Amino acid sequence: MKKLIIMTLFVFTCLVAKAQKADQFNSWWYYSGKYRLTEKFNIQTLYSWSRHDFIKKWQQSKLRLGASYDYLKNISFGAGYEWVVLFPYGAHPVPEKRTEHRIYEQFSIKSKIKTVSVSYGMLLEHRIMENRTRHRLRLIFGAKMPIIRSKEGETKLGVSFFNQVFLDIDKYANGNHFRQNRVYGAFDIPINKALTTSLGYMNQYIIINDNRIENDHTLMVGFFHKLDLRKKD
Repeated sequence: MKKLIIMTLFVFTCLVAKAQKADQFNSWWYYSGKYRLTEKFNIQTLYSWSRHDFIKKWQQSKLRLGASYDYLKNISFGAGYEWVVLFPYGAHPVPEKRTEHRIYEQFSIKSKIKTVSVSYGMLLEHRIMENRTRHRLRLIFGAKMPIIRSKEGETKLGVSFFNQVFLDIDKYANGNHFRQNRVYGAFDIPINKALTTSLGYMNQYIIINDNRIENDHTLMVGFFHKLDLRKKD
C-alpha cells in the first residue's frame, strides 16, 4: 500500500511538472438562497456570475434550483437542476461557448465543535452536454466560526472555509479521475438576520489534460439569503 501511494504521488508530480500551467485571475459574484417550507423541506437557489481577467470577460453563468430534506438535525439530502453556460476564456479556452444541463444529488453531515461549525458532504453531478453525458463527484469539507460577536451573542463578523475535490467517475475519465481542487476562505458579514454578505478568495486548480493545467486566483463576492416561510401559529 505504501509503495502504491508513493508511486501515485510520483506519477502525479511528473504530470504536473511537464504540464503547461496557466496562472489566471477571475472574479465570481453570486447569490445563494435557502427558503424553509416545512420542518424538513427547503428550497435552495443560486446564481453565479463568473468573470475572467477580473471582470472583463465572461467565464461562466450558472443558475441552480434545488430542494433539500433534513433527515435528522445534522443530516440532509438534496437534489436539483443547474443551467450552466461556459465561455471560452484564458490560456486554455474551450473551443466555443456551450451550455450544460446538470442534475445533481447530494448529502451533507454537520457538526459543531464549540463555536466552529463543520460540514462534510458529497455531490454527484450528471453533466448533460450536446454530444455526451458526463458524471462527476465532488467531495466537500467546510467550516465556519464567528470572530466578533455582540453582547447578545449575535455574530457581527465571521470566517468560513471550504475545500472541494472534483473526481470524474465516468468512462471518459480514462483512469484520470482527479480533475479539480478548490480551496476557499472568506469573511462573512451579517447584514441582518436574513442576509449575509461574504468577501473572500478561492484557488481553483484544474487539470484539463496531461499537458494543460489552470491555476485560477479568484475574488469571491457572495450574498446568502435565508427565509423561514413556515406558517406561524
